[in-house]
Amino acid sequence: MPETFRVWRWLSALALMAAVLVMGASVAGAQDAPTQWPESAHGLASSPAQLHTSPGHFVTPIKPHVAGSSYAAQSTNWSGQISTGTTYSRVAAEWVVPTVQPTQYSGASATWIGIDGGPGSPGSIIQTGTVQLTGGGAAQYSAWYELYPAPPVTVGEVYPGDSMTASIQQISGSLWAITIADNTRGNSRTLQVTYTGPGDSAEWIEELPTAVGTAQPTLADFGSATFSDVTSSPSAVFSPIDMVDESGNVIATAGGVSGNPSSFTDSYMPSARGYWLVGSDGGIFSFGQAQFYGSTGSLQLQRPVVGIVPTADHGGYWLDASDGGVFSYGDTQFYGSIPGVGLHPAGSGLPNSLNAPIVGMVPSIDDNGYFMVAADGGVFAFGDAHFAGSCPGIGGCAGSAVAVMPDASGGGYWLVTSTGNVYTFGDAAYFGAPGQGTATSAVATPDGLGYWILLADGQVFAYGDAAGDGSPPAGDFGGLNAATAIFSTSDGAGYWVSSALGSVYNFGDAPNDGGMAGTHLNGAIIAATGF
Repeated sequence: MPETFRVWRWLSALALMAAVLVMGASVAGAQDAPTQWPESAHGLASSPAQLHTSPGHFVTPIKPHVAGSSYAAQSTNWSGQISTGTTYSRVAAEWVVPTVQPTQYSGASATWIGIDGGPGSPGSIIQTGTVQLTGGGAAQYSAWYELYPAPPVTVGEVYPGDSMTASIQQISGSLWAITIADNTRGNSRTLQVTYTGPGDSAEWIEELPTAVGTAQPTLADFGSATFSDVTSSPSAVFSPIDMVDESGNVIATAGGVSGNPSSFTDSYMPSARGYWLVGSDGGIFSFGQAQFYGSTGSLQLQRPVVGIVPTADHGGYWLDASDGGVFSYGDTQFYGSIPGVGLHPAGSGLPNSLNAPIVGMVPSIDDNGYFMVAADGGVFAFGDAHFAGSCPGIGGCAGSAVAVMPDASGGGYWLVTSTGNVYTFGDAAYFGAPGQGTATSAVATPDGLGYWILLADGQVFAYGDAAGDGSPPAGDFGGLNAATAIFSTSDGAGYWVSSALGSVYNFGDAPNDGGMAGTHLNGAIIAATGF
């Protein structure tokens, strides 16, 4: 007996999409042919946030394939092979459902075949395939079809590693047949649908689907997807497509087509980015391309670690403790510390003590110095970092300081307090502040013309040229698990948020390369940085 697909409801942290039971197919003109899959389909458009597979968003054009040429068109949402130049009446292929790497925040990839949706027919596509979703540390897989711009329709559940076969065939005029089968489970479905697109392209694609009504997911790490028995009518003349992120970095690439019948492999490209999470004991956790250069985890610290500062080339970092002690690793230069100038820790009862503990540290604009900020808003500058004032110097600031950030010129900085207020010093321009909640972290954009502010409940506020790409779900935070750090990619087109218990949430072009959620930590994650 064929395995019956279970009705499921996918709920990511931001309700990326939901599946609810509807009767029949939800595409106008669709008629069910005999099927081994359940007759009911699940519409993916029933929640406030829809997930669409969409026409290709090309940033460089398609060119006819030339033997020996390495040229590939580039798109922000498609990677794979496309054939153009004639009218297509059939497309087919086989593939194995990719295994996606689970992430805390929403990621997606869709593996599909289709007709139309290329540059010549961006208003319509007939397509079918599988979708791989991740969020909340889990993954979900399903088979679907879509007649864009109508929403996709879920056929049923599939599993990573399942062998899939799919075809789309014009029967006559506007009558088409869509067939998709899970060969591993013995499930299949064929539908007759009405489709009136021009049929001027055929595709075999790995896609980053588009979210409607919520933050855009990142491309899930699907590893690779091999399309085999790739055919079309008329025969295809293949042109490769690479998927790029907002910065133009290739994040998925199409391999060459070979064999008879044809096949090719589309591959996920690991990011050149990385990040470090830091525990209060000085333990360092490295992810992506971030390298481990050392930690204070094995040292007997006088006071807990409160921050991390990377060098510009990502070849090292400084750690700072609440007494203003500085620990240098990798290619860093030591420019001084607060104990080194004769000040004792806050609360020590000794003369010449800090009035309040150090809470954070940032590099100067050229990386040849650093600032430290104390909870009372006192600022300490080392190396070529330019001192431009502090909260005690202006009679105090509302709330405890949580971060200091240098501006674009290096002649000023912003100081952020726990009450969500921002104070400017030197020539730093004021771009705004939430003025509410409990702020825990802040980071300037790489060009120093804006900043992001993070609240303990996960809300992210963007000011100046900082892009507001979304916030983690507020329900993920509370009690001992506050949102503790926000840190940006080196191009400013994305950022990460980390929590005290080690979860990592990614936005914009920031990849999610893992976190420490579910791991026993000797000290809560209190700071993080990345590139």
